[in-house]
Amino acid sequence: MARFEPLTLSELPDGIWRTRLPVRFGSCDPAGIVYTPEYLNLFNGVIEDWYGEALGLPYHELVGIRRTGLGYAHVSADFAKPSRMGEVLDVAVIVRAIGRTSVKLTVHAFKDGSECVRATFVTVTTSLVDHKSIALPDDVRLALKNYQASCGGAASIASTNLKYGPSSSLPA
Repeated sequence: MARFEPLTLSELPDGIWRTRLPVRFGSCDPAGIVYTPEYLNLFNGVIEDWYGEALGLPYHELVGIRRTGLGYAHVSADFAKPSRMGEVLDVAVIVRAIGRTSVKLTVHAFKDGSECVRATFVTVTTSLVDHKSIALPDDVRLALKNYQASCGGAASIASTNLKYGPSSSLPA
C-alpha cells in the first residue's frame, strides 16, 4: 500500500466542493481529540450535505422518499495529525470512481491548510424495499459525472495520483 502523503488545501483543484466542519466536544475523547471512529460519523454527515449541495440530490429524499440505499461496502482512513475540540476543519469530497452500482469517494479534511485526515468510502446503491444492490439511478450517475466535470476532471485525475492513495477497482 502506498504511503499516505498529506496534501495542502491549496493543492486541491478548483471546483471541488468544500465545507467547514467544527470539532465539537461530543466528537472528542477524554484527551480532547476527535475519537477515531467519530470521523466516520462526521464524514458521513459531510457526504450527506455534499449530495444535496454539490449534486442537487438531497440525501434525505434519496433514502427516505425514493428508498435508495447508499450504504458503505468499504471504508478506510489515514491520519496525519489529530484534530481537537474547538478547531474547524476544511473538508472536501472527490469522486474517485463510478461503477455500475457503486461510487468511490475520498473525503479530505484539512486543519490550518494541511491535510489531517483522509477517508475513502465505497458506497453501494441498494433498494431499501428488498435490500438488494441496484444500478446507480440515472440522475445520480449524471450528477456524479457532472460533478467530476465541474472539478475540471480533477476527480478522475486524483484517482491516479499517488498522493490521493492507491487506485483500486470497484465492486460491480
